[in-house]
Amino acid sequence: MPCYTELHHRRLERKLQINYEEIENKLQYRFNDRALLLHAFTHSSYANAENLPDNERMEFLGDAIMDMIVSEYYYDAFPERSAGELSVMRSNVVSADGLRPIVDSMDLLKYLQVSNGSKQIKNLSKKIEANLFEAIVCAIYSDGGLDAARAFVLRVMKSALTDAATVSRKDDKTLLQEYCQKNRLPIPQYKLMERNGSDNDPYYKYGLYIQGKLVGFGEGRNKKSAEQDAAKKIVTKWRIE
Repeated sequence: MPCYTELHHRRLERKLQINYEEIENKLQYRFNDRALLLHAFTHSSYANAENLPDNERMEFLGDAIMDMIVSEYYYDAFPERSAGELSVMRSNVVSADGLRPIVDSMDLLKYLQVSNGSKQIKNLSKKIEANLFEAIVCAIYSDGGLDAARAFVLRVMKSALTDAATVSRKDDKTLLQEYCQKNRLPIPQYKLMERNGSDNDPYYKYGLYIQGKLVGFGEGRNKKSAEQDAAKKIVTKWRIE
């Protein structure tokens, strides 16, 4: 995986004087290649200013690795749960809202390297904590392999995994679809109304249509969350159970 060159690494170490041991203590993981750790904590705003690699590719891979680990865990732990229920459980854990308290509790965001013009790092993106966590997972995977990444994810996400597993309620899109089928209504349709934000941090607005009529809308950082938001509002309004 492309990473810092040795020259990049030495230059940044001198400039940032990053406290590797402090971060490693929080992660409870010791890196063989600390350049990976430095790479994971390099935000695109800082990378662009310093002409260095950022951590966005690491976020991409870390997201996939985390999805696999959580999916595997729930698949083995809950053989009685349906694929739909497992999907909802996983989504609740790996979402931005699910990862934010984990990163905050470990107090990791303060180590993220950002440009001088990006002091308010939480305002850079609503997913800033989730993105950092994904990059860390990728760094650990690249350094120690899948077993190391799995051990880290399952340890730091233990409470979140347990909490999400208690959710047995069907997701709102499923509830609404079943309601429509029961009442001989057409299956709800979701159509894109607006897309705002940058490519790295988009924001969507989807309309919810039943029998061709717009009955509500939802918003979110991706298509899935916007559609779920729209369905949730109607489920609540119509008191569907």
